[in-house]
Amino acid sequence: MLSVFICENNRQYQETLCECIHNHIEQKKFDMELTLCTSNPSKILKHIENTNVHGLYFLDVELDGGNNGLETAKLIRRHDPRGFIVFVTATPEYMSLTFEYKVEALSYIQKTDEKVVRQKVCECIEDAYDKHVSRPRVGSFIFKGQNGLRVSCGFDDILFFETESPSSKRVILHTKKRQYKFYNTFGEIIKELPIGLFFHCHKSYIINVGNLTEKSVMELRQGKDKVTMQNGAVCLVSTRRRSGLIKLLSS
Repeated sequence: MLSVFICENNRQYQETLCECIHNHIEQKKFDMELTLCTSNPSKILKHIENTNVHGLYFLDVELDGGNNGLETAKLIRRHDPRGFIVFVTATPEYMSLTFEYKVEALSYIQKTDEKVVRQKVCECIEDAYDKHVSRPRVGSFIFKGQNGLRVSCGFDDILFFETESPSSKRVILHTKKRQYKFYNTFGEIIKELPIGLFFHCHKSYIINVGNLTEKSVMELRQGKDKVTMQNGAVCLVSTRRRSGLIKLLSS
């Protein structure tokens, strides 16, 4: 998932950006979320310091403290070096300073006509999302959702895969935040997953063993035919595959 952050001093432009970004994500059904909208850059920095995030950042150059938007961009790069930064400014002269600060920017948006700003914001969203799914991070699973858009999910965020029905090739991917549906077979999916982290425990389930509850692991060793994931979801474990799963967890 690609997280979107807005740091904008002007209240009117902040509301415009929030509305525009939210509506465009919903319309395009991108695997993105508007994570934070604020005028305080410290809130964004605090969030990304504690989260393994890949983000799209809309930064007002003229934040409180002069060119604080550029300083903020430098700090963002330390925690999210692959993130996408878009500078928003009412003063075009500031754009040249991005080279002095050595901050690579996806784009620059000048605060002019609101219609033009909205158009450029939408273009940045689409450009960033296309780049995001075209250059996935190491440790991520890529697939095409039902809407045809490519989606990137980090392995750590995946809870389990589930077949929609025994006769269907449609798979439901359960992550920590949401669910996705796409067409594939478990045979093809398991080839793309790291050995030792994922286990095909039942004809209808592939689980991420790193996201099992400790209680569930104990119950499995006591002969239970199911496991519980961190979100409370229950996945079946076949008798034939239970010993293999226990062996994996023991190693």
